[in-house]
Amino acid sequence: MSNYFIRGLLVLLTVCSTIYLSADDLIVGTTSAYAPYVSLNEQGEYVGFDIDIANELGKKLNRRIVIKDLGSMPALFLALKQNKVDVLIWAISITAERQKQMEMIYYQGEKVTSLPLLFWKAFPENVASLNDMANNPKAVIAVEAGSFQENFLRSVPGLTLKQVDKVMDAIFEIKYGKSTATMIDPSLLSKYRQQFPELTILDVPLPEAEQSFGSGICLNKKNSALIADIRQAVSELRSEGKIDELEKKWDIVGIPDSS
Repeated sequence: MSNYFIRGLLVLLTVCSTIYLSADDLIVGTTSAYAPYVSLNEQGEYVGFDIDIANELGKKLNRRIVIKDLGSMPALFLALKQNKVDVLIWAISITAERQKQMEMIYYQGEKVTSLPLLFWKAFPENVASLNDMANNPKAVIAVEAGSFQENFLRSVPGLTLKQVDKVMDAIFEIKYGKSTATMIDPSLLSKYRQQFPELTILDVPLPEAEQSFGSGICLNKKNSALIADIRQAVSELRSEGKIDELEKKWDIVGIPDSS
């Protein structure tokens, strides 16, 4: 196969991958395998509470929704910073620190004042707090990279953390003894306790400065026009009862967020 043919094929593929995008599209950054917020069904379609929210926003703004699955929290934030996506919708917690870096429009969830630290079957001997974990040189906490939980854990001196891409990866870390514990989003706790009844939980209170304020749709601060449009659309969805309807549909009524 000649170099000219290969180059031509690459150009064709590049054109084909972008030809369907237009200025009227709303590119939504998210990540799958995060049910009930975002996941793939048996047909390979994106489904979940946040996908429904994105579609409702598309209707309000009269824009086609284009889902861009970026795989991890750090990749999502980088894509937003580089303007490769218009918005992030992925149950992302609103925190004071994140609000300095991006616009965050509240749409769902409650204030989070504590986080669950999970162990497999039983707490290790002499462990009753995060400080006990920090004082144990062999203790390792698996945590989803770039998550609200990781940011909090990094504020505690002495802890040994192991980054993973997905919550399920963290669960397997403690199940197979590769890590001592993991800390996850409270909204996922019920799901994983049903799936893995061997999990035991240590509730870790958050300092006031580390608490989150529900889920936010993230936008680049420079995109003032879209910020105004999204804020208005979310306000209308809430006043019309659509967000409450979707919370009931996906069984996340009253569940706080802390990704």
